[in-house]
Amino acid sequence: VSLLKSIHDDAIILGSGKKLLYVFLDPLCPHSRKFIKMVSKNRKMLSKYQYCLFLYSIPRMKSSDVVSAVYMSSDIKKTLLQIMVEEKLSHEKGNEMTKAKVHRIDAVAKEMDVYKRPYIVIVK
Repeated sequence: VSLLKSIHDDAIILGSGKKLLYVFLDPLCPHSRKFIKMVSKNRKMLSKYQYCLFLYSIPRMKSSDVVSAVYMSSDIKKTLLQIMVEEKLSHEKGNEMTKAKVHRIDAVAKEMDVYKRPYIVIVK
């Protein structure tokens, strides 16, 4: 939990509930997309849980430019939902700030041995 809290400020927050869930996703992963489609359209889940989303690329998906596009967006949550729910892809080369954020998330994910997406951690 302390590792997750160290990158909490890098999270994209969905929902306003009291229960905290940390979720690692790849924006191009079909399983991650299915999860986000389900959660983003379910008012009950959004009111019960607060989803702290971290974009963590699966190398074979080649999604690093898509991740950068989300983090460089002026409306990160809207861009993420457009990419994952509406399947409107955006690509962007990262800048130093986005690369640093991606690096922090990658370091924590590797330390936690995150091996699949979505990877969900429920904080009690």
